[in-house]
Amino acid sequence: MSRLPTPLGEALRSFNPACRRAFRALALRAGAGGRPLACFDADGTLWAEDIGEGMLRWLAAGGLLPGTRAPWTHVWAEYEARVREDRCAGYAWAVAKMEGLREDDVVRWSRQFAAAWPCYRPAMVRLLRGLCEAGVEVVLVTATSRWLVEAAAECMGLPSVRVLGIEVRVHGGVLTGEVVRPVTCRAGKVEAIRLHLARMPDLAVGDSAGDLEMLEVAGRAVVVGRRDQPRAEMVLLARERGWPVQWF
Repeated sequence: MSRLPTPLGEALRSFNPACRRAFRALALRAGAGGRPLACFDADGTLWAEDIGEGMLRWLAAGGLLPGTRAPWTHVWAEYEARVREDRCAGYAWAVAKMEGLREDDVVRWSRQFAAAWPCYRPAMVRLLRGLCEAGVEVVLVTATSRWLVEAAAECMGLPSVRVLGIEVRVHGGVLTGEVVRPVTCRAGKVEAIRLHLARMPDLAVGDSAGDLEMLEVAGRAVVVGRRDQPRAEMVLLARERGWPVQWF
C-alpha cells in the first residue's frame, strides 16, 4: 500500500511534516497487513484542559458525591492538595471519591458531561478516526476515570476504541473506593498496557510528564504542545529526545 485511506490522508493535513510522517508510517504498516498499536493520552492531548477535573467540580458542586457535606470548594481544595503532593495518587483519589454512586448513574452522567465538553481538538478527532479506519489499533491510556473517557470516545465517534483509565471496583452495581491497580499514570500506564495489551505501542502520543514512561517504551513518540506554553516540561524534553511536537 503506497497511498493512505482518504479520511486519514485528509486528517494529516492538519499536522506538521514530522508528525505526519510518524502517523503515515503507522498507517502504511496497517495497510501492509500488520496491526500496529497507537496509544494516546487523553487530557491535554485529545482535548484541551482536564475533563476529569471538570467532572469532579461538577459532581461536587451539584452535591452528587455521597457523604460529602463540606462546600464543593473544600473538595476541590483537597484534590489540588493531593495532586501537589502526589499527582498520580491525586488523580486516583478523584475517581475513588465517587464511592457510593451507582455505576449506571456514573455512566449516564459521564455521557452527559462528555457531550457538553467544549474542548475537543477537531484535528485529533479526525486523526484517530482516520487511524482506526486505516486498521491501526488505537487505545486511549488516561489518568482520568475510565467511564468518562469512554463516554468522550463515543462523543468523538470512536465507540469501539479501547480505554485504559482509572477505575474502582464495582459491587452490586455500586462504585466502591477500591482503586483498581495499576493506576494509569506515569509508569502505571506502561504496566496497564503490558497487562491488558501484552505488547508495547508502536507509537505513543502525550503532552505531559504523566505520559513520559509510555512515550519512552513506544517505537515512536509524539508530543502535543500548547502554543501559549512553548517551554513546557514535555516540549523541552521532546527537543532533547528528538521527538516531534505538534502545536495547538
